[in-house]
Amino acid sequence: MAGNATLNASLNSTLGAAGNATNATGTDLLGKAGDAAVAAKDFLPLVLSRMWDLVAAPFRTQEMLWIIFPLLLTFLVLEFYFDRHGDEELGWAAAVANSLILFIVAIDLVRHSFRDATPWDVVRTLALALFTKAQLPFAPQVLVLIAFLALMGLAVTLINYYHLLPRRLAFEVSGHPPVNFLAYFAIAIVYSEGTAHEIPLDMASLVAAALLYVLMLLLVFWGKRVMRRVVAGSERG
Repeated sequence: MAGNATLNASLNSTLGAAGNATNATGTDLLGKAGDAAVAAKDFLPLVLSRMWDLVAAPFRTQEMLWIIFPLLLTFLVLEFYFDRHGDEELGWAAAVANSLILFIVAIDLVRHSFRDATPWDVVRTLALALFTKAQLPFAPQVLVLIAFLALMGLAVTLINYYHLLPRRLAFEVSGHPPVNFLAYFAIAIVYSEGTAHEIPLDMASLVAAALLYVLMLLLVFWGKRVMRRVVAGSERG
């Protein structure tokens, strides 16, 4: 009897400890789920706000219109051109030229960030910042974004130049939607730096840019459908 009582007490103690551990684990999971829900609740409005900031950036910092307008014009004209002439494709030469847009935009962003300094002054400032404690005239994230854009442009250009990717994949990567939108995103971030409506380069901005890109594709798709109907109607008339 004493042995049974001892055994029952031991089992009850073990089960009780297991139950407490389970309750503690459940409480931790619920706490983490609650924290995640709160974070998501705060994150979504921030993402929507960043989407608006990206759309409104050219109107708030109108200096960027000088470089955004040519990008927008070529994007729209060529998108509707290839939709009109469906038997044509981008072509390797056009893909090389298109991928160079990222590198050209990166050069403009360097010019803007260094306040129109000469190329030699830019090189000297970068060298001093790299090897000494000298400060750059802008946030480090701006330099990271510009370097990424330039390297991406050069990498895609070399890929297209040497035909290193399958034709269809290379033309998708070098297409006007991804190239022009990536350039626009970088322009909005860099040109807004230091202004009253600065757009930081963080996760919210990246998610907002991804959603805005999808929305842009949907709008272009809808625009192409409308244009087809207009053209078809005029041809029947």
